Amino acid sequence: MSNTTLDQTVGSLSVNELVELIRQTIREELAEMFVTTNGNNMHPAPPPLRDIDTVIARMEATGNYNKKFLASLRKGMERSQTFRHAQSLSKV
Repeated sequence: MSNTTLDQTVGSLSVNELVELIRQTIREELAEMFVTTNGNNMHPAPPPLRDIDTVIARMEATGNYNKKFLASLRKGMERSQTFRHAQSLSKV
């Protein structure tokens, strides 16, 4: 399609039609990103596992966080699938 034809086509669309066309294009591009050449769905790589003690120690070292917050954060990290204790990381 030449630029003139494309300009005429886009120029003749209403704002709502243009927005829908953009949305459709984005959906198609995202779908293509998640499909491999053999047609199987790809899954994004999981985030790397992080050591809870290391993260807490680094945050504590900044002096910006109080102990109550860090204790609460540790509890949340222990429930998370992204954070583990060092001995658990070596088993993965």
